[in-house]
Amino acid sequence: MSNHEITAHELLEKWLDGEQLTEAQHARVLADPETKLLFENAQAWQNMAHSYEEQSVPSDTPIAIPEIKQVSRFQGNWMQWGMAACVGFLSILSVQLWQQNKTLEQGLVVQQTQIEKQQDTMQQILQQMQKGQNLQAELTNQVLLTNRAERQVALDDLLAFLQTQRAQDQAILRLQLNELAEQVEHAPTEIVAQNGGH
Repeated sequence: MSNHEITAHELLEKWLDGEQLTEAQHARVLADPETKLLFENAQAWQNMAHSYEEQSVPSDTPIAIPEIKQVSRFQGNWMQWGMAACVGFLSILSVQLWQQNKTLEQGLVVQQTQIEKQQDTMQQILQQMQKGQNLQAELTNQVLLTNRAERQVALDDLLAFLQTQRAQDQAILRLQLNELAEQVEHAPTEIVAQNGGH
């Protein structure tokens, strides 16, 4: 893998593993805000580990001094790299947790915004339904009133028609009765007698 494909985090991990970085790689690590913070923290811990003072061995054990010094140096180096690795791991972990918390917070904000939009939409739908119900009630009342008025007009027309028809029937009946009366009055007496005999 070429240098330009290695990420700043991978370069930092190499440095924590003890590899020396080139100036360009070192610059890339410092150019990234996250790796820069981790690098500076690890360096601070390494400096603290380097400045750690070893305790002197008591003078009454001259034979054990070389062994103790060698073990102490080994332990010092191990502690330096162990502490640096722990610091690097904890720093990476803290950055990851911070990113996860930030992502979670953004997700919660987006979800809250969506819930508020849905509530607004539901409120608008309820208002429209209420308006629709009010309009339907008004239309129903208008239809009922119109039907009543139309029924009343139809009844009035029917009554007027019946009264007119009755008056016409009575007039025709009177005319027929008058004609019949005139025929009876002007008919010869013998026809009347014959009709009476039959």
